[in-house]
Amino acid sequence: MTDQTYGHIEYMSEQSVSVPSNYRKRSTSKGIEMATIWEETKKQTSKMKGRPLKEKLAYIWEYYHIVILIAAGAIFILASLIKAFVTSKDYALSVVMINSVAGAFEGVTDEWTAELTDTLDFDEKKYEVYIDTSIMIGGPNVTASQEYASLQKFAALMSSKSMDIITADTPRFEQYAQNQYFIDLRNVFSQNELDEMSEYIYYTDAATYSDYGSDVDPSVDVNALQAAYVIDHRDPSSMKEPVPVGFFIPESSRLGTSGIYSHLPAEESFQGHTPEAVIGIAINSPRLDNAKTGVEFFLNTN
Repeated sequence: MTDQTYGHIEYMSEQSVSVPSNYRKRSTSKGIEMATIWEETKKQTSKMKGRPLKEKLAYIWEYYHIVILIAAGAIFILASLIKAFVTSKDYALSVVMINSVAGAFEGVTDEWTAELTDTLDFDEKKYEVYIDTSIMIGGPNVTASQEYASLQKFAALMSSKSMDIITADTPRFEQYAQNQYFIDLRNVFSQNELDEMSEYIYYTDAATYSDYGSDVDPSVDVNALQAAYVIDHRDPSSMKEPVPVGFFIPESSRLGTSGIYSHLPAEESFQGHTPEAVIGIAINSPRLDNAKTGVEFFLNTN
């Protein structure tokens, strides 16, 4: 191979490895900058050798407090998530009390929770009794935002099968009964048991389920339409298709004597009758045996 050829190769090699001068400057500058930071860090660290612990901690906080705070926040969030996951329990029984004033009676729900826990006899490390009295729907003292949040929460609990027992005043109970949110009591209680509690059984008329059908004119106020009916929910003979979906709360019962529904206005009328408190079982309850025991608990006397 001739010298000329070698010269060409040498020339091409020089061109192929050529680097723009501004890039070399930037790289060199960054290298110098990093080296300077590293040297300064080593210098500051070496100053701390032999210093008292208090000074070392003060130094670390001064130079690294932002990093420490971010790390501490991340650890706290992670720990909270882990704790919530590890300590979370499934429901042995879930009770939702709509439009009650249980919050005004200190300790009443805690007492019921403890008694139901003893009655149901489950593994308390895995399960718990849940009683929610926060849902407020309708009524003169319920704000629009409060009602909206309650409706969203109720829908979420229902769709996730997180409710077993529902208590409510008759206007709200009938609204959900007509939307088929409650199980037919004949699927839970024996006929003998229903006969013994016949005077307290709450019936809804399946013949009017269509009032809430998807084909109903959206301009029609269905709730107002239903409220205008005159119905005796204790008398199945007054209905075309009576379905037992709940129990009126006796005044002498555990729930009745608690007073959490004593605020219902006696001067108002719903479907021709004074509003009362009613208890029923959610149609998609995954814990029917415990739900039945819970209903009996609330209907019995103390």
